[in-house]
Amino acid sequence: MLSRNISTVAVVAALALTQQACSSSSEPAGEPATQAATSATAPASAPASAPPDPKPSATPEGATASGDPILAGKRQVVIKPIETTESIVVLEKGKLTTTDGEAEHSLFVFTPHNGKFLIKTAKAGAGGEPSCLGIKTNGSNPLTVVAAACDTSRAGQLFTVAPVGKKDGSGRPIYSISNGDAFLQLSDRYGVIAEELGDAPLATTYALVDNGPSTLPALD
Repeated sequence: MLSRNISTVAVVAALALTQQACSSSSEPAGEPATQAATSATAPASAPASAPPDPKPSATPEGATASGDPILAGKRQVVIKPIETTESIVVLEKGKLTTTDGEAEHSLFVFTPHNGKFLIKTAKAGAGGEPSCLGIKTNGSNPLTVVAAACDTSRAGQLFTVAPVGKKDGSGRPIYSISNGDAFLQLSDRYGVIAEELGDAPLATTYALVDNGPSTLPALD
């Protein structure tokens, strides 16, 4: 009877040890798995955050997307045709032409408006306001360019000034000047005309020669 009790105790003890061993071995096995999952999902320690990059510098005052400040309405310029050696574009007796001498208006201000430009005389007229260049129809004769009261609602006064990808001998950009499909071209008979090119090459391009700040009053 005593031996049977001893055997029973031994069996119970053996079972207890087996359960304890199983319990002890299962806990450590689960812990590393949890740690591995944690380390896999947790982000690595980030280095000290660097200061944010500064914002791109703003366009300098007076500059435009083209990078040429004289197309911002703040400078007065001479319009110099590239294809002539001495002549400049002037407004004389109300009409745009070229000369190699003195003229009534030889300086202009390019004032941006919705991606195009009003081309104003740099000096005000008798009424205290500058004139703007505008296209004039002449029946069967070529379109000419004349002085007009500035009006941004008039399509004939809104000019496109586009770089042609070249520079003059002084490093100034060279531009074409157009109104709609008509480009400003030199004409021996009519002065400066506005002409649709069709298949003809562009014959007249211009450099804009800076002559200092515009003295025209700023519009409200």
